[in-house]
Amino acid sequence: MFQITNNCVGCHNCYSECPMQAIDWVGNKYEIDQDKCVQCGLCAKVCHTASIIDTEADLTVPAHDRTILEADVVVCGAGTGLVGAVRAAQQGKKVIVLEKSSKLGGNTDYAHAYFPVYTKWHEEAGMPDVRENAIQHYLNVTNHVLDEGVVRTAVYGTGEFFDWLCTLTDCHQVYNLVNLGDADAHGPIYGPGLLDFPNRIRDNLNCRDDAIGPGWGGTFVKYTMLETIEREGLPVEIYTETAAEHLLLDDNGAICGVLARDPGGEVQINAPVVVLATGGFGKNDDLIREFKPWFFEGETKIHRFSVPGDTGDGILMLRELGVEPDPDRLNVSMFGPKHHPFSNVLADIALEPEMLQINLNGKRWIDETGHLFGMTPQIHFQPAEVSWAIQSRDVYEMIADRTISNPAFASKASLYKTWEEELKEEAELPIPPCATADTLEELARKIGMNPDTLVETVRRYNEFCAKGVDEDFGKPADKLLPVSDHGPYYAVRGQRFSEASLGGLMVDGQCRVLRNDGSFIPGLYGVGDATSAMHINGTLAVISELTWGVASSFASGNNAVSYIDEKAGA
Repeated sequence: MFQITNNCVGCHNCYSECPMQAIDWVGNKYEIDQDKCVQCGLCAKVCHTASIIDTEADLTVPAHDRTILEADVVVCGAGTGLVGAVRAAQQGKKVIVLEKSSKLGGNTDYAHAYFPVYTKWHEEAGMPDVRENAIQHYLNVTNHVLDEGVVRTAVYGTGEFFDWLCTLTDCHQVYNLVNLGDADAHGPIYGPGLLDFPNRIRDNLNCRDDAIGPGWGGTFVKYTMLETIEREGLPVEIYTETAAEHLLLDDNGAICGVLARDPGGEVQINAPVVVLATGGFGKNDDLIREFKPWFFEGETKIHRFSVPGDTGDGILMLRELGVEPDPDRLNVSMFGPKHHPFSNVLADIALEPEMLQINLNGKRWIDETGHLFGMTPQIHFQPAEVSWAIQSRDVYEMIADRTISNPAFASKASLYKTWEEELKEEAELPIPPCATADTLEELARKIGMNPDTLVETVRRYNEFCAKGVDEDFGKPADKLLPVSDHGPYYAVRGQRFSEASLGGLMVDGQCRVLRNDGSFIPGLYGVGDATSAMHINGTLAVISELTWGVASSFASGNNAVSYIDEKAGA
């Protein structure tokens, strides 16, 4: 019998692929209706996180004595870590990749895109090279908390990675360079050109939600690395279900290998270089409680998008060496109110400023123009940490028409059903996360509010709309659209969610892992979500996770080779 475990990320792949429509969203994860299931096992095959198990399968593995392997480089984690593995192997180094899951990709499989500031494509399009401007911008907006060498690696390394990627595969088939023109960006996307990955490919193709992978840019990177290993016959060995547990040091304090464990026993890999691409710690409750105890406060369970392997292995291995993470350079993400991981059509509409955000007491609680990030701190203090986005049909139609007419939507239009179709489907879920009713009183009863209170809240809001002044929260007059005096009315549920918990390893511009005194550990490199390179407590990273992931792994592959060659020639 197949069963979906609590590690379900909510990527919709099993739901979209099930030929018997036996899978529905219940609570905070998908569940299989065993009365409909025919035990075909397709759901387990398409699950990228190995979160679907056959409860009747014999998982007994013969025990073995410690296995000894030899390599030049050990990469712990087969997400963006594959980039560094391929880069080192192309330069003649034998690489062993350890992946604790039975599936490859990790959180990389769920990442949408990375954002090079400047590449050969930018150059060919006549766009200016603004990399130095970007470096100064990122340092300034973070008050120079970030290390300049690390930021430089991110900004230059992402472009170098993409130029290299284009030598491995035909990137023109999947990427577009969009000239932003007057919308020249100064955020995670910086400069006049956006390298866009407009369409999901290869995996999760039946999914109608563009908010979560697999199938986006991270998945493409993973497959390109695996195909390159096979096509070029590179000396890369990948071991799944093999978790790195302990770092090995020689008498001089330099890396000399890693001790891992597979289902049968210990595996020791002797190597002068170890790359920690172990991901974040979003699935390690103990670490989250240590650094952000408030994460578990509240009535409503928080949905976490971290893959099962995100248990902070890098932090745990470094602690054995006496290296502690800096709590000010970690980020335990929390967002809301978000209608997710349900329909992204409804999620987008629910966060539009013309909506009313109503808590379970039937009261507005925010200026709705705050959007997702502006509302996140306050949702934590609402009853059960839940908000319902409410409006009448005329406003829903207006927002939907506006969304569809947006040029940025056009390339993804084929992904979406209409909002009416999504509302109908979600209303049939075991615990409906949306509601439709002909009257406000009926709507209130469906979503667990006091009808009289909701009616009074809407009446007061409509008075503000007539005056053009929101006396409660100061919403701008041009966003004050009244709720119609006749139905139907719609409500879409939003709550807190966490994308990941990130950081732990401090690194320098060469991605070398640092001790607490600032010295580096020879032969040890850290990349991607495992590092605190881009993270500052309580704030979003100024450079996106996948951007740093591919840049740092690319740099680590090159730097590992240089380190090995220098050590051999010493």
